[in-house]
Amino acid sequence: MMGRDEAHHLQQSLPPLLEVADEVVFVDTGSRDQTLELVRRAGVRLIETPWCDNFSAPKNLGIENARYSWILSVDCDEILQGTPDIGLAIRTLCREASTPGFIIAIDNEMADGQVTTSQAIRLFKNHPDIRFANPVHESVAQSLYVHWPDHPPVEAEGVRLRHLGYREGVNREKIRRNITILRSWLEREPDDLFGCYKLGINLRHVGASREGMYYLQRGFELLDRETDRGSWPFAEKLVEEYFQALLDNGLLDKAREVRQKIIGWGGI
Repeated sequence: MMGRDEAHHLQQSLPPLLEVADEVVFVDTGSRDQTLELVRRAGVRLIETPWCDNFSAPKNLGIENARYSWILSVDCDEILQGTPDIGLAIRTLCREASTPGFIIAIDNEMADGQVTTSQAIRLFKNHPDIRFANPVHESVAQSLYVHWPDHPPVEAEGVRLRHLGYREGVNREKIRRNITILRSWLEREPDDLFGCYKLGINLRHVGASREGMYYLQRGFELLDRETDRGSWPFAEKLVEEYFQALLDNGLLDKAREVRQKIIGWGGI
């Protein structure tokens, strides 16, 4: 786990982890609330490091200090849930694994009471070739697909996370923080397809529709260059967002061009 000023969430998220994990490692990036006191009192291994506008860095620091053979990555506002004996379920998955990583379902509780489900690779081997990438919207997927191309991650049956972070609605402060990080990332790596996709979406969330459309267009153009577009798990969503951005900005002719381009691809 990593975070800053997360005491209010950790009171709920830490207890289930302490029941099943051999150890919990928490990387703190500058808390000023009761987070440090809470994790010390719980017997959690605490590592302190300055925040560096990069979510992958503290998570990778946590992995480097982990002492056991599998890692379960959990955000502070997520609660582990699943089968009655979830600890046994996780250990069985790891013991019988033919893949270095597992996809975990995440139930996102929304402000209107609805629950939407997403997925992410959160359970994986403690291996030096597996590290988080991207300064924001970080993931270990790239490590797994590069080093274990013939052993893709599979869904972890009976293991879920309940995400509470959306219950108070869209956090515009966090979105603006992410936009700042994404801008810096794309200044360094302007042709990063995922970065363009994420910056485009985040800009549209805060009402910067035209600028968001620009980055989605850039992402679409990069995707057009790819020979195996289906290997990008977010490709379909990128196309949907770009198409909708064109419609929202009244660019109907361009939207038709995009539709024809996708037909020419033969789908995604």
